[in-house]
Amino acid sequence: MAAATVLAAAGLAACGGPKTASNASNASGTTSATSVPMVTVADAMSKSTKATSHYASVRMKLSENINAQGQDFSTTGSGAMSWKPMAMDMTMTVPQLAAQLGGDGSIHMLMNGTTIYENMGDAAAAKLGGKHWLKMDLTALGAAGQALADQMNNSSNNDPATQLKLFTSSPDIKRVGQETVDGVQATHYSGTVDFTKLAATQDSSIKSLLSQSAKLGITTMDVDLWVNDQSLPVRIHESTPPTATSRLGMTVDYSDYSTTPVTVTAPPAGDTQDLSDELKGAPGSISNAS
Repeated sequence: MAAATVLAAAGLAACGGPKTASNASNASGTTSATSVPMVTVADAMSKSTKATSHYASVRMKLSENINAQGQDFSTTGSGAMSWKPMAMDMTMTVPQLAAQLGGDGSIHMLMNGTTIYENMGDAAAAKLGGKHWLKMDLTALGAAGQALADQMNNSSNNDPATQLKLFTSSPDIKRVGQETVDGVQATHYSGTVDFTKLAATQDSSIKSLLSQSAKLGITTMDVDLWVNDQSLPVRIHESTPPTATSRLGMTVDYSDYSTTPVTVTAPPAGDTQDLSDELKGAPGSISNAS
């Protein structure tokens, strides 16, 4: 259970994921069927990447569903994340945890550098020794934990601009038209990214995304991007084709870009249980799951 929530955090950091995948195309507003040549789209993506790189943190809403190896894992949540340095303050809902631990499956997740804290409510605390907060120091989980910590703290992975590189790298991205997303006028871009065509890339952040996709057997990804009039992403949606062995659907809404990093205060030590030692080498641990 704890390893699963660590992976949820890893997915957040790597992808930077709020509407459900099935609702991602329901942004209101008018849509133009006119396609624009890739050179125009590439210029727009480059401008958006530069605009995003000026910021250190952003507020997020997310929805993610993964079906792999016959199992479904879904997550919704909202909060703030920064990538200069890495920090996170998110409230997430994982229905699978409600079935295991009681309560509503809600998790208050904090991350500061390489340390993750999770509070799953009173019902979970009653089953986990009475303490509300679980602590996991990724660097204490061996080589796999350190690798995950390095990945999550790589600013190029956490910056939403990394996702924009997928759009810039694909010749199949087209401009759809103007739409309204959460009350904001935005330009909608859409297309398909073929990861096999990016295999020769030298960009470290794209390589990391390709590695994660390869582990899930994902070779192509349908992508949609909505950008506001300041060239900042307001929504990114990614999904695998229906025929994929492993299926992923994820949508992230971004707002309140800031140059100020997220500040995280560690929970009281007396109300915190450190799980780092318990996770080392355990079946289904982060070393195996990753």
